[in-house]
Amino acid sequence: MFFNLIERYIFGKAIAATLLTLGCLVGVVWIVQALRKLDVITSKGAAVLVYLKLTSFAVPMLALAIIPIALLVATIYTVNSLNSSSELVVINASGASNRVLVKPMLILALLCSLFVGFVGHFVIAWSLVNLKTMAAELQADLVSIVVQEGAFTKIDDGLIFHIAKRDAGGLLRGILISDERDPKVSIVYTAREGVVTKINGESAILLKDGEIHQRNHEDGTATFINYQSYAFDLSTFAGKVEGISLRPKERTTFDLLNPDPNDRYYKNSPGLYRAAIHERFSEMVWPFTYVVLILAFAGQARSNRQSYGTAIMAAVTLTLVLRGFAFSGVSSLKSDPNAVYLVYALPLGGILFGGWFLARNRPVALPKSVSDWLERQQVRNEQQFERIYASYIGFRRRMAGVSS
Repeated sequence: MFFNLIERYIFGKAIAATLLTLGCLVGVVWIVQALRKLDVITSKGAAVLVYLKLTSFAVPMLALAIIPIALLVATIYTVNSLNSSSELVVINASGASNRVLVKPMLILALLCSLFVGFVGHFVIAWSLVNLKTMAAELQADLVSIVVQEGAFTKIDDGLIFHIAKRDAGGLLRGILISDERDPKVSIVYTAREGVVTKINGESAILLKDGEIHQRNHEDGTATFINYQSYAFDLSTFAGKVEGISLRPKERTTFDLLNPDPNDRYYKNSPGLYRAAIHERFSEMVWPFTYVVLILAFAGQARSNRQSYGTAIMAAVTLTLVLRGFAFSGVSSLKSDPNAVYLVYALPLGGILFGGWFLARNRPVALPKSVSDWLERQQVRNEQQFERIYASYIGFRRRMAGVSS
């Protein structure tokens, strides 16, 4: 078999933790994004499914950022769970090597790496293009979906909408539209109420009982028109779907490797293409770095609770430091091609560092002075927390009139 019984148990525990963490993090972030426009959604029931579909296109981008975090959390949870329940002690006492723990975790890292590669190289480009296309198609219905009560919302360059109140059924009250798209003329539309509708198959906002103030900037003349009903055309925004300009991150890796010489982004900033390519490939290496470093620091059975927490803290700190430098390296790639060495050297260096300790079946040991200091700090923090908690309990008892 590919896995023996113990390895299957460890792999099952780790992958369950990874999927649970990934699902929770993606769900929380997605819900936060969706709730940002909850007031608009509840006032326009017909747009709920459209808006949910629109926000769902952002999920792959969220997943790509969260997958490594989920794997890191799951690895820490797995080794901590095995150690706290003395399962690592039993495994070591049975004469098994650290291969029993390393093998399933590396397989999990491989799966995460392949998933990150699939999402980064293909899915994100597809989702971002669909997101941009759908957003452009919804421009014609932007007033009923995006514009919020009491806010001045910029719909396009020189075009601003304001709605005083939004009633049930999509009825809009207290409308003001400022149109300065033509540099020669500025027009202000006001209306008592209005509704987004279709006129001859084209999207428009039907304004009722209002005025049109038009000022000619060339001769300074002004015109005022009262109307009972006026249709403000919105269909011009939908025409922007054609010829969408895609940024490098919105392209597949194949497109990035074979750029169009006439592409605006490629001609002005070829470094953006270089950074996007290497960022996607380097992201596939980081899952191995996370797993190897955590296992190198905390993959051995430990009897001292403080030293185990110190080991995990040191592993996470080193991982975050490497990741921070990696982000700087990707950013530097936009202007400096030599930064590519830093982008790959950081995760590979972490793998080699941790792999050396795993191959020797020994944990990474901090200098004794550093380890002792960290343990003292941890004990001090725990004692401080206990004192604060005791003070809080005493305060609650005094407020309740309970004598101690």
